[in-house]
Amino acid sequence: MAIKDSAETWVRGAPGQAMILVAAVGIVVGGVAGLGGGFKIEQNRTKADVKQLRAELQARAPGAAATAGASLGQRIGKVTALTAETITIQTKKKGAQAVHTTTATLFEQLTKGANADIAVGDRMLVTLSGTEVIVLPASSKLGRMVTAVTSTSVALAKGSSPRAGSIPINKVRVVDKTEAAQLSDLKAGSEVLAGGRGTGQNFSAVEVILLPAGSGFAN
Repeated sequence: MAIKDSAETWVRGAPGQAMILVAAVGIVVGGVAGLGGGFKIEQNRTKADVKQLRAELQARAPGAAATAGASLGQRIGKVTALTAETITIQTKKKGAQAVHTTTATLFEQLTKGANADIAVGDRMLVTLSGTEVIVLPASSKLGRMVTAVTSTSVALAKGSSPRAGSIPINKVRVVDKTEAAQLSDLKAGSEVLAGGRGTGQNFSAVEVILLPAGSGFAN
């Protein structure tokens, strides 16, 4: 009560100073509130800027955007254009495709092989007819792993299909193996098989195989 009386007495005796004090307190309180509000606004603005920057970077790197959430797949087609980082191919099922490559993309070409080159632990690509196969090294990301080889069949592990499978040896007419190649080995008109991830017309390749003329994989 004494404090309240003293305050009232001071206000009556010095109303000018009291008004100045009240105004000063109001400015401080308002400034603190404004600072908190300004901080929140700036925080939201920063989050929005970061989101926009990420979207812009993604748009500038279509190959990176293509890999997000996509499973490993293949693109097969004829080369129509080449740059240092992109191979444009015309596919039969998906039309024109931009196949993006990096320094980590593995380039290969095919050489003639034989049934004896098929070994457990290798990976294998097989045409739908089962008459042509490509034997890949175990390090390849493509194809399905060979789990057993007999005189009559080759057993393959599960791949994109839910079950394991096998192919009869007597049906195989062409066996090809891979050897190292370079982007410069590709030309307009070359048939290629690219393995990687992609959506729409963008595809990021981890492995690109140059196919020989007349390959069953291109049909």
